[in-house]
Amino acid sequence: MILAAALLLGAVVIGWWSPRALSRLTAAGISPGTAIAWWLMTAMGVLAGTLAGVLLLVLPGHGPAEAITEALHDCWAAVSHDGLPALDPIVGTVASVVLLAAAGRLAMASAGRRRRSNLLHQRHLDALRLVGVRDPRPIPTLWLPDDQPIAYSLGGRRALIVASRGLAGRLSEQELAAVLAHERAHVHGCHHLLTGCAEVVGRTLRFIPLMRTLPAAVQLLVELAADRTAASQWGPEPVRSALVSIRSADGPRRALAMAGGDTAIRLQHLAEHRNGERFSARLTAVVGGATALLAPALFAVGLLAAASLISCA
Repeated sequence: MILAAALLLGAVVIGWWSPRALSRLTAAGISPGTAIAWWLMTAMGVLAGTLAGVLLLVLPGHGPAEAITEALHDCWAAVSHDGLPALDPIVGTVASVVLLAAAGRLAMASAGRRRRSNLLHQRHLDALRLVGVRDPRPIPTLWLPDDQPIAYSLGGRRALIVASRGLAGRLSEQELAAVLAHERAHVHGCHHLLTGCAEVVGRTLRFIPLMRTLPAAVQLLVELAADRTAASQWGPEPVRSALVSIRSADGPRRALAMAGGDTAIRLQHLAEHRNGERFSARLTAVVGGATALLAPALFAVGLLAAASLISCA
């Protein structure tokens, strides 16, 4: 029971306190792609730590928990598994009910969002094919006869980019190319899928601060990542000037528009844009991602080690 309780406590601590740390790391200048990975892997780690803790409670003999905590048994006999046997079925039952309820709600929310997204996507495609002019490319671009500067992308297997004639008329050739590169980056980076998953998890598990903050964080970071890709191809200045020109325009729900996200933050990141990524940055990204994923488990191990040292002393 000790290991299960430590894992659950680790998931609670990381779920409640990680958003502040992740926000500070994001503001410290790491690449948007790295920040997205850290946010999502932290959320996965919290979910995995919770699931592992519940499984250790309900499995016969607590699975491998006894073998792991056996070394601490002599030092911490007063609070070991054998000291509180009656709590196991109660805590395990309650935790299982909560976990099953959360999993059911998550599955229903995911299925509902996918159904609505597919329906809106199909209707949008039908309407655009009626009023738009199709540009045959690997990622089709549909041009709307609209004077407003519109630019957004729709993900999925039939991904496409939507732009307006007003956009082409307002922007220079380089700016227009940068906008289209930004939208293609959304499609190639599977940003629609990432934002969709973050939205479903955030709505389902809103009582956890990390999950509640996740959708807005991922939404901003995918825009920063797309800006970074476009700036690498066309330079930061065309992206910046295009963003300022069309900042008031937006796309439909579940689309990723060029005008999305916090404009001030995006302009600041464009001003600090640097091409390329050093090996040290990649190593930091990998190590940070692994730490984020294993954070609840690392917290549990540290807690058990500290408790054993104190009790042995």
